[in-house]
Amino acid sequence: MREHDCNAHWKEHAATEREPFHFVDSGLSNIYLAGIKYFTCSECGRTIAEIPAIKQLMRVIARDIVFNPVSLSGEQVKFLRKRVGKKSADFAKLLGVEAETFSRYENGKQQPAESIDKLIRLVYALNCDDAPLLERTRSALYSALMEWRKRELKKKASKSKIVLQMRNNEWSESQAA
Repeated sequence: MREHDCNAHWKEHAATEREPFHFVDSGLSNIYLAGIKYFTCSECGRTIAEIPAIKQLMRVIARDIVFNPVSLSGEQVKFLRKRVGKKSADFAKLLGVEAETFSRYENGKQQPAESIDKLIRLVYALNCDDAPLLERTRSALYSALMEWRKRELKKKASKSKIVLQMRNNEWSESQAA
């Protein structure tokens, strides 16, 4: 292939909802963008995009992953880990799993258990630089803890001693219970 100057051959495109730009540089295979400009070289096919507010975009992607009810894919696990700037072994340690196991999660060779999936999301949320996500996570954690507390209190109430009293040939609830 002969050498050429891509700058002389750029063709401008507008990414739309009908024809979005495939944002492969995100590290995720399913991210498409609309409302941006991108350019392709008519000679070699090279593509570049003008993506404004990239940090905000990456936060929005991460937020969507964290609150999506579908199990995390390997590339999503890797995306979240990279967004908090942790090495694979360090992130695995935070989760309490072996580095090899975590590597299998990231490579899509093993699906994390539901509890680990939730923990990955939580570790990301608590270590990211996204204040609205952190607040939403705190709120969700508080709600979950309150629900758990209600269930525990109901368990205790259902297990508490019930004392019935026989008086005048009739059973009645004890006043002490």
